[in-house]
Amino acid sequence: MGLAFKEVEFNGRRYRALIDTGYNGRVLVSGRVAKELGLKVIGEGERTTVDGRRVKVKASYGKLRIDDAEGYALIEVIDELPLDVLIGVIALEELGFVVDPTTGRLRRVGPIAF
Repeated sequence: MGLAFKEVEFNGRRYRALIDTGYNGRVLVSGRVAKELGLKVIGEGERTTVDGRRVKVKASYGKLRIDDAEGYALIEVIDELPLDVLIGVIALEELGFVVDPTTGRLRRVGPIAF
C-alpha cells in the first residue's frame, strides 16, 4: 500500500488523512488541526524529519475513528507539517487494521494491541 489518502475522524471532526505504512509511528497532525481540535499538550520534544531537519513536536491524544474502528491515539503535533493528518502503521495496528497485500487496501482484523 505505502501511501494512500483516507477520510478519518478526530474528536468528531472529519479530515482527509495520509495513510503511510512506511511511517513507523502513530499519528501526526499540523498545528492548525491541533488548534481546531483543541488538543491539550501533554509533552514536548524534537523529531528529525526525513530531510534531516530537527522540528519541535508537541504530544497530545485524541479519539481517532477509521471506518467502524474507534480508539484513543497518541498524537504528535508539528506546527509546520505540510498536510493535515498523517497516520502511521502503529495507529493502524492499534485500531485493528492491516494492509491487504493483494489489494493494497486496509482490512479490519480486530484490535491487535491497545
